[in-house]
Amino acid sequence: MTWQGWGFVMLLFTVSPPQAAAGQAALPAALEQEARQIEHMVIAPCCWMQPVSDHQSQASDEVKQQIRQWLGSGMTRQQVLDAFVARYGARILAEPPNQGFSRFLYLTPWVVFGVSGIGLVALVKKMMGTRTPGSAAPAAPPEPRADANGTAYEEQLDDELRDMD
Repeated sequence: MTWQGWGFVMLLFTVSPPQAAAGQAALPAALEQEARQIEHMVIAPCCWMQPVSDHQSQASDEVKQQIRQWLGSGMTRQQVLDAFVARYGARILAEPPNQGFSRFLYLTPWVVFGVSGIGLVALVKKMMGTRTPGSAAPAAPPEPRADANGTAYEEQLDDELRDMD
């Protein structure tokens, strides 16, 4: 083959690489859907910021290819995730596993919700008073007291207010 022939072959491979060389054999629709779901569950290992499904980098493209290759070879979703965890650690998962210290992340919202609910009930009871349906009605307001001179405080207050006008 001549120099120009090799150039044409190289151009062919760079413009449209064969699927076998790219590592992306055509997957059945069910496996392709499974691959896309797994892409949402795995974080891009280049920056650890976004799921592979949203990230645009060579590392995320390699992870996508690896997912399809493993699914094509017969691995299940859990086996694929376990393989990534074995390779990169648990931080590769978009959702932390419900074990060890990560369990704290799952339990904390429920504990806060429960404590807040109990506090709210206690506050409402305190504001409403602790009367039960069978308890006596509140006592009548006390009579106005008189001062040492014998005039009621209310009368004195009324007089002082009139003087101000």
